[in-house]
Parts: sequence; C-alpha cells; structure tokens
Amino acid sequence: MSTTGKMLALTLAASSLLLTSYTANAERLNVRDADIREVVETVARITGKTMIVDQRVKGQKVTIITAGNQDYTKEQIYNIFVSSLQMNGFQAVETDGVVKIIQDQRARYESSPVNVTNPKKYGDQYITQVIPVQNVNAQQIMNVLRPLVSPQSGHLFAVQGTNTLILHDSASNVRRIVEIIERTDKANDEEIEVIPLQHASAGEVVRILESLNRAGPQQQQINEVQMPRFVADERTNSILLSAGDKQRVRLRALINSLDRPLNTAGNTKTVFLKYAKAEDVAEVLSGIGEIKQKEEQAQSGGPAAAVGARASRSLYSIQAHEENNALVLTAPPDIMREFDSVIRSLDIRRKQVHVEAIIVEISDTKAKELGIQWLFSPAGSGTQPAGIINFGNTGTTIGEVAGGAIAARGTEEQVFTRDPQTGVITGTETVRSGGDNGSTLAQVLGGLQGLGLGVARMSSSGVSWGAFIKALEGVTDSNTLARPSVTTLDNVEAVFKAGQEIPIITGSTLGNNNANPFQQVDRKDVGVMLKLTPQINEGNYVRLDIEQEVSSIAGSTAVDVVTNKREVKTSVLVPDGGLVVLGGLIDDDIQESSQKVPILGDIPILGHAFKSQRTQKVKRNLMVFIHPTVLKDDKELRELSSAKYSYIRAQQIEQANRGISLMPEEDAHVLPTYDEALVLPPSFEEYLEKEAEGQ
Repeated sequence: MSTTGKMLALTLAASSLLLTSYTANAERLNVRDADIREVVETVARITGKTMIVDQRVKGQKVTIITAGNQDYTKEQIYNIFVSSLQMNGFQAVETDGVVKIIQDQRARYESSPVNVTNPKKYGDQYITQVIPVQNVNAQQIMNVLRPLVSPQSGHLFAVQGTNTLILHDSASNVRRIVEIIERTDKANDEEIEVIPLQHASAGEVVRILESLNRAGPQQQQINEVQMPRFVADERTNSILLSAGDKQRVRLRALINSLDRPLNTAGNTKTVFLKYAKAEDVAEVLSGIGEIKQKEEQAQSGGPAAAVGARASRSLYSIQAHEENNALVLTAPPDIMREFDSVIRSLDIRRKQVHVEAIIVEISDTKAKELGIQWLFSPAGSGTQPAGIINFGNTGTTIGEVAGGAIAARGTEEQVFTRDPQTGVITGTETVRSGGDNGSTLAQVLGGLQGLGLGVARMSSSGVSWGAFIKALEGVTDSNTLARPSVTTLDNVEAVFKAGQEIPIITGSTLGNNNANPFQQVDRKDVGVMLKLTPQINEGNYVRLDIEQEVSSIAGSTAVDVVTNKREVKTSVLVPDGGLVVLGGLIDDDIQESSQKVPILGDIPILGHAFKSQRTQKVKRNLMVFIHPTVLKDDKELRELSSAKYSYIRAQQIEQANRGISLMPEEDAHVLPTYDEALVLPPSFEEYLEKEAEGQ
C-alpha cells in the first residue's frame, strides 16, 4: 500500500473512532485529499442516506476540515458534503430518499424541489423556484440577473405572458437572487393625469413628446414600466399622461409651453396626401369648415355679432392641387386642428378586393322531325282541280320549294325556226328563258336541316304534282364556362366587359316615292359583363352590389337578330375567400308538335303520309357563383398577380409547343417569367448592349 493510501486509511479510521465517541445526533467530518468515492461512502454511513454515484464521478480529491470543538448534526454534515461536491464540479440530487451524485452539467436535467418555502434549509442543493415579478419587466430583470446564475448547471428564463421568472440553481444562490429581486421589484409612484389643451392639437403635442423621449440614448436603458406614456384624446383635445411625480411636473410644464396661441389669426400649410384623392378630401373638409363656422357664429351671438369674428377667426380656404394630389389649407388654429384630424383619418391605405365570377351553363337539346308534304296542280287549260298539303312545323314548306324550282326552270316559249340560207320558216321549237339559275331555290333550301327529299312532275305550265319529305334527328350538347374577374379598391365601382358590339335595326324611313330607305341602327354589347362595388366590413366580410350579364347571338329572323341574355343583379355578403351562388336556372322543356290532314292523317300506317310531327326536348342548367378575395397588402397582391400571370404563361407555352401548322418557321410569343426583371424594365443602355451582342 502506498504512503498516501496508508495515511487516508489512518485518517478514516481516526474519523470512525472519533465518530463513536459522540451521541447519535452529534458528528464530525475531517478528511484530507481523500478520494471522492470514499468520502461519499463515509457520508452515507454518517447520514444513513442511500447514495448512487455516477460512473463519471471519480479521481477527484476532497478535503473537508471541521472545527474541532464543534459538533454537527447529520443534516449539517450532509450540507457540508453537498457544498464540497459543488466546489469540485459535482452535485447531489435527492429524489425519494435516494441521493444521486452526478456532474454539474447534468444536474439541470434531474428532478429537484420546486417552490420551496425555506431555501436556507437546502444549503447548496439544487432547487427550482418560480418567482412572480409584480412591477418590473421580467425579461429585463432576467438580463441583469443572468451573470449571477451558476454557469454550469444553473438556469434562468422569463415567461412573458405571466411576467414570471423560473430559476434553477443551488439553494444558496437562489436565496441570494430572490433577495435581489425583492429589493428591485418595487412599485413606482406613477399616476394618470388628464391635461386639456386650449390652443394646440393633442395629437401634434403627443407626437412631439414621443419624439423627445426617443431622442436621448439614455432612454433606452430605462425600464419601459417607468417610461412616461402619452395618449391623445382627439374628441376633447386632451392628453392622458402616465408618469411618476417628478416626470409629470416636468412634462406638464413642457405641455403648457407648447399649448400657446399662434401670433396670427390664420395660417396656411400644404398637405400632400399619400392615398386619398385631393378633390374628395377637399369636399369633406369644406363641409366641416361650414359647420365650425356656424358653431362659432352661434357662440358669438348670431350673424350680426359674428361679423368681426368671421373676419379674424372663421375665414378658411381649401384648395385641391390635382397635379401633386395635395391640399392647400388656410384656417385659424382651431379649425386647422379639425382639418388635420380628418385628413389623418381619411388619408389611409385602402384595401383592395379581387372578385371572380364563375358562370356555368350546361344544355342538352334533342329534336326529331318527320313530315310529308304534297302538291297537286294538273296541267291543262280551263278549270282544273288543284291542292297542297303544307305543314309549317318542319320549317321549309313544299310551296317554297316548288316556287324555287319553277323560278330556276324559267318559262317556255314557241319560236319559229328559219332556214339560215333562204330565211324561210321551217318550223317551231320550244325555248326556255327567265330562269334565275337556282338562286331562289338555294335560298329556300339554305335553312333546311336534316334530310330533304323531293319528287315532282314538271310540265310546261309548272309543277303538275310533287311530294317533299323532311326528316331530322338532332342532338346538341353545350358546356359553357366563363370566369370574368376584376380587382378594385374598397367602395370603388369596377366594370369588366368582354365581347362585341352588334348592329341592330331600330327603325327605317322611306324617302320620296318610297326610294332611298333610311335605316336607324343601334349598337348593342354582346358578351360577358361584370359590374360591381365591393365594401369590406368587420370580420373580413365583403358586401357586393353586383350586376352580372352574359349575352350571345342566337340567330337571325325576318325582322332582325335574336340575342340570348342571362343577367343577375343583386347584393350579397360574402366572407373573404368564400364562394357564394348568386343565382341559377334549371330548365327542362319538352315540346311536341303534330300537324295532319283531317281523316287522312288518322288512317293507320297510311296516315303518316298525310301528317308532320316534331318533338324537341331542351334541358338547361345555369349557375352563377362569386368568389371575392381581400388583398390586404402588397404581398397578397403580388401572389395573386403571380398566380394569374403564371397561368396565362403556361397556356402560351402549351400553344407554343404545338407550333404554328402553316408557318412552322415562326415562333409563338411567350411571356417572360414573373420576376423583378419584369417589374423593373431594363434601361435603354442595357437594351442597346443586348442588341449589339445579338448582331
């Protein structure tokens, strides 16, 4: 055994002998350069505590010297032992009667007593204390106390919501820090005082005082609880002052110095508006000026007594400068304060609203037609029987077809034939003349749909008899989607139109002798129209006064063109980003038409030769939706613009990839990417440089 080991053994043996000479409640502990594990074993035997030693706790020498003439209790011996551990970089953490000896840096992760009432009892053991702060800011006092916390295992942080500090450290250090907090967490003498102003504007005075408080660098070191606070009450033109006694005296004197009347009865200043329109604000200020003038006249005893007052105090002038969007104001101080307050309230950035309408129309049309028409007109002179079976529910009639055929055939004439040499009449021949080359027949059959089959026997006098059969089966499906959109300011009307103007004859006038007719033509918008006025309410709800119209050309009639029109006019309240249906139409229409010859049309099977039938079924679904989005700032506006821009650019790229079929050598135009280069166009010099590089 080494010399050191022998000395440690003798020391421990002496300590053991020394311990036996005292009562159970009086102990002494003296060790010099003893291994820490042996000291732990000795203290465990003295105190009767169960101790677990971390494997990383080893190799450290400990020296503990107690007074030779003083006895210690087991609790005092344990506290001395804990203090020696702390000095050597270790901690004793007691949980449920078991003491764990661990390194300093691991102690913060172990459980410890919380919110102890007597930290002195725990000596140098680690505890956790929750410290409420009443009068100062917990974050600020934490920054001051943090250097006092044990660097290895101590921890201090602030809870802003409750203005509370949480401290984890040795009980002795916790006791010291708590005492410092108690000495600094004192209530100040701050009170609230209302200071009415007679001449100056409360808002302007508060602005000056706040600038003055921010001006000095020493103000940054003052606790925000102790900083004086000011609030302007525009309604009573008063200042609410919250500060300590000394600060209130100084600030009250400063406010009284600022609350002085101007030397002149009126003053002039120019106000440059940031967002509002100068003409609109000028109109509002004119109304306020008239009211203030009437009030002053009433206080002066009526118009007669107020002549001098009008000359000195009630004269005001408001001029709007459109080019600079500015107001030039001339008014006495009291009216000028009113003007300033109103301008601050009106000259604010207004939100914008992007409104997208969705019009969906789905229609399904089915039609069937079948009919036979007859014409009977025997040739010959004198009275002859004639007849026609003509049905109008199939459109084109046999009478129109026969008339077109006769016009195309022309008329027959008998002319003499002569010998070309002698000029002697040799006989006669039939010659046709006056035909229109089928133009009338083509016009009649131009509106024919489906199968049109006709047979006729022509004679010199026209059509002897004829039959015309028309058969049609049609199916028409349509799916229309329109999504007009528009962006506008809050409470500003916006109109979006996409379509064309078509001419419509509204009247005609004949000239002299029914010649040179004059027609009056009006133009009508046909297409998609969106007209709305948004109003942003509380809770990000948008009130929309909206007119939505979709129109198209249906076709032409003998009179003029026919247009289809779908229109919705209403006012709705829609949440921001919501989707609301404005209106719609669900239509299911079935039409059946049958025309026949009496008696003959009722004959089974054979009767179909003497009748015409038409059946049509139309099913139409129409819905109109609205989708508003409130754009609160530039970021949301850029995101919306970028999304729309990227969509249309993707459509261009898709079309460019397909190419131009008849001009493959040509490139389709594609927008550039949405970036800062698009927002800020290049300078003219950069353009010239790029052009030079391309040559």
